[in-house]
Amino acid sequence: MTDQRLRAVILVYLWTALVEDIVLFLMAWLAPDIWFRVFHAVGSAGLEIAFLRRSGGQWAAFALAQAITLCRWQKYPVWLAVAAGVRFSDLFTDISYILAVPSLTTLGWIFLLPPPLLNLLGVVIMMRGYDQAQHTILPGTPNALNE
Repeated sequence: MTDQRLRAVILVYLWTALVEDIVLFLMAWLAPDIWFRVFHAVGSAGLEIAFLRRSGGQWAAFALAQAITLCRWQKYPVWLAVAAGVRFSDLFTDISYILAVPSLTTLGWIFLLPPPLLNLLGVVIMMRGYDQAQHTILPGTPNALNE
């Protein structure tokens, strides 16, 4: 992949993941009933809301890390590795949720099956960008991806 194309893919992925994590955080905190209706066709009660909001805290942290990455990665490519770590950790929470949940609606399956694969794709994209930046840095320049 060329530098320009990889750069565009990184930006699209980071913006998409940022928006997704913000929406998930807001849904978990402001409208948990929507989550349970859309994904499980049930109402929410007690501890289920607390655990969803706990996940919301993780999504907020993911969004923050991705926002920082968007602002800093071209000058400091290590932020691409940070974003890869965030997506990698979310891959395991997604798989755990799918395996542990007692029931999902059709919409739940549609929305929850792709994220583990998309997170893995994000890890590959971010690490490829980081690797490329590390191998193209010239003395006196932050990195070659921002030229």
